[in-house]
Amino acid sequence: MTLKELDFTKDIMLNHPVNAQGPSISMFRMALEAWRRGIQVRFMTVYVKNHLKIRHKLSYGGKVYRFQLSLGDKVAKEARQIGKSKEQTKAHLSAAGVSVPEGKVLTIDNSDFEEAMNYADSISYPVIVKPAHASLAIGVRTNLHDRAALKEALEYVHEELGYKDIIIERHATGFDTRAYVIEDQLIAAFKRVAAHVEGDGEHTIEQLIGLKNHQRGLNPHLSGSKINIDDKLIGYIGVQGHDLETVLEKGEKINLTDSTFAKDASDTVDITDEVSKDYKMTAVNAVKSIPGMNMGGVDIIRDEEKDTNKVLEINCRPDLGGHMFPIYGESRDVSKNILDYYFPETASVDKGINDYFTFDFDKIFRFLKQGIVKEVVLPPIPKEKIENVHMELTGDVKYYKNIISNSAVGHRLGGHLKMLKNGKGRLVVAGTTKHLTEFMENLLKIAPKLDIKVIAQNEWDSLMMYKFEASESIGMGAVNRLKKESMTMKEEIIELKKELAELKSEESKL
Repeated sequence: MTLKELDFTKDIMLNHPVNAQGPSISMFRMALEAWRRGIQVRFMTVYVKNHLKIRHKLSYGGKVYRFQLSLGDKVAKEARQIGKSKEQTKAHLSAAGVSVPEGKVLTIDNSDFEEAMNYADSISYPVIVKPAHASLAIGVRTNLHDRAALKEALEYVHEELGYKDIIIERHATGFDTRAYVIEDQLIAAFKRVAAHVEGDGEHTIEQLIGLKNHQRGLNPHLSGSKINIDDKLIGYIGVQGHDLETVLEKGEKINLTDSTFAKDASDTVDITDEVSKDYKMTAVNAVKSIPGMNMGGVDIIRDEEKDTNKVLEINCRPDLGGHMFPIYGESRDVSKNILDYYFPETASVDKGINDYFTFDFDKIFRFLKQGIVKEVVLPPIPKEKIENVHMELTGDVKYYKNIISNSAVGHRLGGHLKMLKNGKGRLVVAGTTKHLTEFMENLLKIAPKLDIKVIAQNEWDSLMMYKFEASESIGMGAVNRLKKESMTMKEEIIELKKELAELKSEESKL
């Protein structure tokens, strides 16, 4: 048996389900890891405030836990309620001696901002403004240096967004980071870096932004947040003496914004192995300060110069994607640590080749969202020894495609039949020895006019869907692969445009 280490970009990122992007990453990665360990995985739909949501339930050894994305039953209801209120969270943090920025919640009625303005004066500028009961950085305005900027931010949050309870807080300086904690252990940490581009001496800033957006499109965590070229960005680079047509020197970097919010296309950088002992203690103590929290994400501003760590918020249902798919640094599969906590008896399970299997999350997601089914239970991966066979098919492969597919499904095999450009077919099937043997014997009967050549056996070199697919190309991750091809084409177009500009320049000189 040959086991090739899976390539993170090629096998993990580009084959990630289309519907497991953004927050859904947590649900998919946890379900996938659980399924590979032999834990029963059940997806179901629920209605929350008249919106259909997908939840998953994990069962093993008589234990059953229900999850909302990364949030499981072991996090107490009290902790969840506290986590929804920034004011209550801050009170618990302060009571536990955890460092937080100075600030408080103010209730604003009828656009009367006087109390808020006076409070900001008392704690001194710069300050930030944010709704007391909102998430995903909605309504957050940072680094406000005077009354005029504060008034504008209050008008936006109160009058445009409609929030009455608003937090005025002293602006904390430093790196914006997120840590994930389970009990007494910091599992992972990353920092957010403002959107930026690095010059190569050839492409304009606008072209570099285009290339970077295509790269972000390949990342399951960042695909939904692209760098937006608008007046604000143009003004920001203008202050630095650049415009969209500027060609930066090779290695020269410029920021496109001063925001490190995810919605503003910030980059994520893994810092798990770099954080200090004090940082770890701050993160752990923050989670401990909330009764029944046990685990969660902690937003911390780390100031290297002052050597301080100030906790901004705690999230009991954090998005795990930033840890799993950082732009820079090592991937941290936090889902494994969460499952170790809920099902410690599975932590040492020998998964064998199970890490090479995945399931059709996109189809499950679609069926649940469309109301075709209310519940889906993943069939377990067989405990018997699984083998695979790679074959090359020559002849009228298209004619036999459905026949072969039906036979593979009937013999309970996973794998795929891919049509190659030369008209041949690449058939890969996996299953128990018994089912494989029966399928191979039947294949000679149902496709008598095909030349069948076995080219490899028990060679595991890429992810395989645990079902059979027969298509012009392997269905799993096809959209992401098309994105990669599109990116290559865009780069070629940029080069062609550059050559055309040079030709026009030469022509004008004639």
